[in-house]
Amino acid sequence: MENYLDLIEEYFRKKNNLLCFNSFSNDVRLFKNHIIKTFNSLERLERCVVGLQIMHNTSINVPTIQFVCPEKNTIVESYIEGISLNEYATHLTPKNLYDIGQLMGSFHNINVSSYDNAASWKLTILTDMMQIRQSLVPYEDDFISSITFVENECSGLFQDLHFTYVHGDFRPANIILSQPEEKYYLIDFENFMVGDPTLDVYKMLSILKSNNTYCFEDVKSFLNGYLSIRALPSQIVDKWIFYDVYYSLRSVRRAINDKHFRNSDDQYIMNADISAQRKNPQTLLMVNWLEKYVNNLH
Repeated sequence: MENYLDLIEEYFRKKNNLLCFNSFSNDVRLFKNHIIKTFNSLERLERCVVGLQIMHNTSINVPTIQFVCPEKNTIVESYIEGISLNEYATHLTPKNLYDIGQLMGSFHNINVSSYDNAASWKLTILTDMMQIRQSLVPYEDDFISSITFVENECSGLFQDLHFTYVHGDFRPANIILSQPEEKYYLIDFENFMVGDPTLDVYKMLSILKSNNTYCFEDVKSFLNGYLSIRALPSQIVDKWIFYDVYYSLRSVRRAINDKHFRNSDDQYIMNADISAQRKNPQTLLMVNWLEKYVNNLH
């Protein structure tokens, strides 16, 4: 039996020498054949724990929680041996994309609300938009039309919305293909929530949007995989446009709060800036592909 408290203490002493991945929200390290994650908030830790616990007894393969240390916002997970489908290192094949679509559809099928959750989702977004407005005051001329667009569209876009479990960052980098088992594992649950399943679809399509090596047939493969498990979210084209603007505004807010907006050469920040101003030609291309796909269904 591992003494996980000692393992975590040793991890904090030695972590600078370890293979690691850092993001704005957590620090992830492979240490003694364990994955140890330290989050920048207790809320993110709790979301991760809840998501992994819920999924553990479902058809979705996830890492096993070995130990949780709330005092240090740290979790120890089992190490999954396999290949990350990291979008920055791997070109996804149509088969990969179809499988990802099926995985997402199965994930959204686990819990579907029988209630109309539109009102609470609108409140969540509009409350967040109040904070975004405040953060973007120095750049109001650039973003006021996009802010107004999100606030206005939110009122009518989510009629008859039924919640599912939402991963919150459903993208290839958070999927591991375990070759010995020939299974896909879904990881990184710190954005886990109950909400609109279209959000996960948007996150995945954003990856395909930002990489100019993908085409309509690739988008089609992903959506076909999803559709083989469950119906596509209603108004998927309009919702994709909505989330593209909304989440770009969120990214701009984060960059402003981190005080490196527009004096940074970070491509992610520059892309968010362009998308939040609704000037990104890749957004229009994705909209065309989605419209083509939906029209071909009829």
